[in-house]
Amino acid sequence: MTTISRIDTDVVFHDTNGNVFTLGSVSEHVRGTLACQSVSATLTTATVSLTTTLATLSAVAIKNSGSSVIRIAGAISVPAGRVAVLPVTATFTVASVSGAGEYQAVCVG
Repeated sequence: MTTISRIDTDVVFHDTNGNVFTLGSVSEHVRGTLACQSVSATLTTATVSLTTTLATLSAVAIKNSGSSVIRIAGAISVPAGRVAVLPVTATFTVASVSGAGEYQAVCVG
């Protein structure tokens, strides 16, 4: 299977007390060039490190594409079919809580 993934997020704050909606300057909404890498793996209950070849890491979106719960960094449980988006500066561990698990991740440098 071939997958192509990208994180593209734009957050706009709106003052609900005002009558005017402003978007700020155009430069605030221009997407820069980011280094991204997609990774995927099949898991067991043994803890493994998510690996990437990016020089720096700023965020990871990880989707549990399996049928059992996966645990990120020993603390964050992600049910089957769900996605977790994490601000990170280093790779972390992933494991299946029980049985076999799978994940797909987009790492952003």
